[in-house]
Amino acid sequence: MAKATYNGRSSPIKTTLTEQTYEILKERILDRGLAPGTRLNIDALTRDLGVSTSPLREALSKLEAERLVVTELYSGYSVAPEPTLDYLRDLIDFRTMLEGHCALVGAPRKAASVLNELRAATRQMSAAKQIGTHYKQYRKFVAADQRFHQVIVESAGNQVISDTYRGMNAILLQARLYLYRSGGRARAGEVAEEHARILAAFEAGDGPEAALAIREHLEGGKRRLLSGNEASAPANDVEASTAQKPAARERSRRTLDRTS
Repeated sequence: MAKATYNGRSSPIKTTLTEQTYEILKERILDRGLAPGTRLNIDALTRDLGVSTSPLREALSKLEAERLVVTELYSGYSVAPEPTLDYLRDLIDFRTMLEGHCALVGAPRKAASVLNELRAATRQMSAAKQIGTHYKQYRKFVAADQRFHQVIVESAGNQVISDTYRGMNAILLQARLYLYRSGGRARAGEVAEEHARILAAFEAGDGPEAALAIREHLEGGKRRLLSGNEASAPANDVEASTAQKPAARERSRRTLDRTS
C-alpha cells in the first residue's frame, strides 16, 4: 500500500484519496451523473474533485478494470457503454449453467468452510432492508452477493472452473452493479429468501435442491432485471422469466437427480 510520511510516521493518505476518488466516480457513473460515452477530462476532474492527477489516474485504472470506463488512443478516458439487456440475460444464463453444476457437486460435500462463508455472506445481505437503486445503497449488498456466489463455485473443488469464474470478476461485478441498479426496487426480502433456500440446501447436503435453488434465484434476478426495464423489454419476455410452476420444478429436480 502506498503511504505518505508526516512527522516521521507513515499514513495511508494516497490510498485513501485513491479510494475516495474511485468511489465518487463510480457512484456518478452508476447513478448516471456521468452518462455513457462522456469524456473524462483529467484536468477538469482534478479541479472538480480537489485531488492531484496521481490518485485520479489510479482510480480511473480501477474503474477501467471493472469495465466502467474505457480508454482510447489519443482520446483518453470516457464512461463505458452500459451492458445491453441481451448481454445481461445471456450472462445470467451462463451463470445458471455454471453455478448450478457447482452447487450440484459442492453441496453434498457439506464442507464446513463453505457453509461458514455462505452463512456470513447471507447475514451481510440480510442486513439490507431494501437494496435500493443508488450505488451507495446497494454496494455492500453487491460485495456480499459476489462472495456468496464465488463460494458456491469454489465448493465444487474444480480449480479450472474456479479460476475461470474468478477471471470474470470484472464482467460479473459490472453486471451485478447494473442489475441491482435496474432491479433494486424489488424487496430485499425476496432476494434474501432465495439465498436462504440455497444455504439450506447446502446445509442439508442436497445437491439437486441446491442446483434448483440457484437456477430459480438467477431466474428471479432475470425477472427483476426485466421488470426494471419494462420500457425496453417485451411483455412476453417478462412472463417467460417468471419462476417455474410446481410441476416444472419437479421435472427439473428429477432431471438433476438423474445426473447426480
